[in-house]
Amino acid sequence: MGFGNGTDIHDILPVYHSGPSISTVGPPVVGQLVLTVTPEFGHPLHLFDAARADQNSHAAVGGEIRPIDASKDFRPKNRLPILKLKLGECEELLAIRAKARRCVVLAVADGIPDNHLPSSERDRARNAFQRPSYLVAPAYSVSTPTEPRAMTVTIAARAECLVYPQLVFLPRSGGIIQQDSVVRLDRAFWTTLSPPSELYAAALSDIRMSILQGQLQVLRGEEPGKEYLEMVELLRGELAEAHAQHLP
Repeated sequence: MGFGNGTDIHDILPVYHSGPSISTVGPPVVGQLVLTVTPEFGHPLHLFDAARADQNSHAAVGGEIRPIDASKDFRPKNRLPILKLKLGECEELLAIRAKARRCVVLAVADGIPDNHLPSSERDRARNAFQRPSYLVAPAYSVSTPTEPRAMTVTIAARAECLVYPQLVFLPRSGGIIQQDSVVRLDRAFWTTLSPPSELYAAALSDIRMSILQGQLQVLRGEEPGKEYLEMVELLRGELAEAHAQHLP
């Protein structure tokens, strides 16, 4: 294990499965690693308050980025329509950062084909339902002395030992996971994997996906299985003393 956590449990419980059985061109499967655009929702949220620059052109738009004002935003506004933005009466543009990150696929939801609907409804429903969607959880690189990050070494060491059910430790592996990383289940989001996205010929191993399912059960308020609870007890016993300080 990394971060001074003792015996390398990854040799006993391999993290990754790779090989030609994992497609990089077809739809991804649960457990597969992908690269996709990941929104960074801050707190509090900000929006881009867009406004037409003049009354004659839809192409010239101005505005400001500001915190959301609950007293007036997402409510009817007296503003000129902006054709290219197609904002509805109570819609706003969120101002968020985004980055292409490696993610683990947690679930797959198929789209609804046109021929499954009455012809009178197809055009109306197509854009909203024609594509499959994927629930993915993004990975964040662990802090280093040369590149300090919010994912500190202590948090990563505890994730490695299943202290936090919302975190999944991914050790570096070849060219896909280039640095030790931690997947945040609490930042999972649905996406259609629109470009730029990439599928990798790698996935979490069956045993690691079993552990992850136990973590999701905890997050849902369900009682996880005996095997998961035993694994938590085992791995927490491996947590280095330096990283166990301040824990309740």
